[in-house]
Amino acid sequence: MSQEYIIEVKNIVKEYGSIEALSEISFNISKGQIFSLLGSDSSGKTSLIEILVGLRKPTSGEAFILGYNINSKFEMREIKKRIGALPQEFKTHDNLTVKENILFWGKMYDKMVDPIELMKLMKLDDVANIRYKKLSNTLKQKVGIATTLVSDPEIIFLDQPTAGLDYYVKKEIWQVLMDIRDQGKTIFLTSNDVLEPQAIADRVAILHNGIIKDIGSPNELIDRYSNEKKFIIRCPNKVITQNALNALQEIKVVEFETGDLVVSSDEITLLELLEKLEKFNVKYSDIITQSPSLNDVFLILTGEELRK
Repeated sequence: MSQEYIIEVKNIVKEYGSIEALSEISFNISKGQIFSLLGSDSSGKTSLIEILVGLRKPTSGEAFILGYNINSKFEMREIKKRIGALPQEFKTHDNLTVKENILFWGKMYDKMVDPIELMKLMKLDDVANIRYKKLSNTLKQKVGIATTLVSDPEIIFLDQPTAGLDYYVKKEIWQVLMDIRDQGKTIFLTSNDVLEPQAIADRVAILHNGIIKDIGSPNELIDRYSNEKKFIIRCPNKVITQNALNALQEIKVVEFETGDLVVSSDEITLLELLEKLEKFNVKYSDIITQSPSLNDVFLILTGEELRK
């Protein structure tokens, strides 16, 4: 086990009968990072996270967490004392209040974070005395994340922690996760939402059909695979004129989206595009420039788009 990494995964394979869910998975995670495993719901994300937190055994391969080997029962017990984990389907006691639930989970550990401070962090203090079953799905998810923090763990494993939540709630939870990271903790999260790792992850592994296609920071992956810019040309009244078509004949990649022209190119600049439109007297109401995103990288590496 290297002293440089807080998590080391080496050649993990997971088979279910004749189906190989994970194939030779290897990566390292440094302390104080948010590491995101990005993939579709059938990519193997949950299998991997369950292996790392001790809920499943790998078919072969090994992993070290905080220097402990997950394949050793004794060492796995030591790992569980030092991590927090939130499964995709979190369940707790419906008839206990928020505060009572946090206290319940806290009593399972040798040490416990002050529940009042924890509720403030997760913005749950206003509902501290409300029964869990009466909470919205958003608040229930926040309680789930709070239970992973109750023992002051060094590493937090979260399986799709913002799935099903609206964008503004996701942003709130993302900020909490970044605050936790900034306190020196390490976060391992799975996601099927490309916005999530692009917004908060230090490193991203793209997982597809049980295979890691590539790993890097969001910007590294974008620079590596997608230099194209996308120009969306808004045509007046959503009518694409013959002049517009003539102007764009020389551009190889052009799409039509509900009356807009979409030009994707790593060669043409906005100035060159404007000159071409002016030359052919093309009328447009607006031009929007979109930079490459992690979504473009995912599509290039997997041939698929993520559907949430």
